[in-house]
Amino acid sequence: MGNLYIGLFHFPMRSRTGEIVATSTTAVDVHDIARTARTYGVRRYFVVTPLPSQQEISWRIRGFWTEERADAESRRAEALEIVTVAADLEETLAEIEAEEGMAPLLVATSARRHGKRNVSYAELKEYLQTEDRPVYIIFGTGWGMAEELIAATDALLPPIRGKSDFNHLSVRAAVAIVLDRVVGEN
Repeated sequence: MGNLYIGLFHFPMRSRTGEIVATSTTAVDVHDIARTARTYGVRRYFVVTPLPSQQEISWRIRGFWTEERADAESRRAEALEIVTVAADLEETLAEIEAEEGMAPLLVATSARRHGKRNVSYAELKEYLQTEDRPVYIIFGTGWGMAEELIAATDALLPPIRGKSDFNHLSVRAAVAIVLDRVVGEN
């Protein structure tokens, strides 16, 4: 059984107008995704941004719960301990490879369809249960990942679809749904 890693990317993302941008980190994304990730047994949750000011914010959020509030009767510290802040994809891949001794299977998520090879949730779940190679699922912010980031991955999970024509989930909700589909009990 391989270990599972996730990354929340803030660059290179698309803006509403299609430009390549760096998006802002939010306290709620750092905090809530860490809790979800810990619940589903994720080994490490990377918050990825090239902007030093945004890295600082993410480290401060993590530190608040792991250092300042570590003595409180809350399990948030346990969840936030799996958070690591990184500058780019290469840094995260190097950390995973150093920890695991091999490169992970890199899987993208997107609310839009792309020409990339899709892997189903069931296939990825089976892969995690039967293979030793770690899996690294990456999520985007803003209006989605730039094509260059998706192109760097090995596979793409299908978009999460509801029963309406509205398709604008928060990234926190998308992470929870993906993790439940990939490692949940059902």
